[in-house]
Amino acid sequence: MKDKVQEQALEAVRLSRPEDYDGHTEFDRMTPGQRLAWLDEATMFVFNQGAAIKNKIGKLKSW
Repeated sequence: MKDKVQEQALEAVRLSRPEDYDGHTEFDRMTPGQRLAWLDEATMFVFNQGAAIKNKIGKLKSW
């Protein structure tokens, strides 16, 4: 079974659109390994942003 982070990463990829890879990231010039590394970093960024938002919301609820 995949853990929650893996599930969220796969969901982000499923929800991505072709425009997300239209060249502004030069995704088409990357090697497969570079593409995976880029996706890994992007996934971690999204995950960390979500965690930060949840943390802020939790602090606001405790007021």
